[in-house]
Amino acid sequence: MRKYRPSNGTEGGLFIEAWCFKCKKDKKKIGNCRILARTLAFDINDKRYPKEWRYGKDRKPECVAFKEFSHV
Repeated sequence: MRKYRPSNGTEGGLFIEAWCFKCKKDKKKIGNCRILARTLAFDINDKRYPKEWRYGKDRKPECVAFKEFSHV
C-alpha cells in the first residue's frame, strides 16, 4: 500500500471533488472530515498522515474510507 498525496493544488482539488464532496464524512462541507484535515496538516511521511488516501490496485488514487453520501 502506497499513500497518496496530490502533487499540486489542481490535482488535490480534483481528488477532493471526486471523493470528499460525495462522501458522508464530509457532506459537502470541507473541513468536517478528519482524514482530509490530516492530509492538509501533515507531510506524507508523518505517521499522522492518513493511510486512507492511497493508490488502489488500479494504481489510481482513492480514499478507502469513502462512504457515498445520498441526497435523498
